[in-house]
Amino acid sequence: MITFAQIFLLSLVILGMGLVILRYRQRKIGTVAFLLWLVLWTGAAAVIMFPMSTVILARFLGIGRGADLVLYTSLIVTLYLLFRLYVRLEQVNREVTQIVRALALREGTLRHSEDDHQRASQPVDQNP
Repeated sequence: MITFAQIFLLSLVILGMGLVILRYRQRKIGTVAFLLWLVLWTGAAAVIMFPMSTVILARFLGIGRGADLVLYTSLIVTLYLLFRLYVRLEQVNREVTQIVRALALREGTLRHSEDDHQRASQPVDQNP
């Protein structure tokens, strides 16, 4: 028998899958990311539909309860995704720094640019 909680959680999983499919069709994520997210959401749906499967798998792995297995797995996946996000953010930060440095070298520093602009906009005093 399916419970209200399972219906609600499956609705969230379907929403998550829909967003993954939409992002893939919009070419905002690659094929590998698409497949990984699809596997993740399918696994979540399987656990929601068959919660006793976690107990069987947990016992096979030597973990006491199915809920513990889900918690450990969720924590590992979350930490992995945070690590990947951190690495990507650092990469973007380095790229932005390189772009800003290149622009600063090409156009001069911002301070000199502002000083030159201020001097050019002030009237020249003609009295000696």
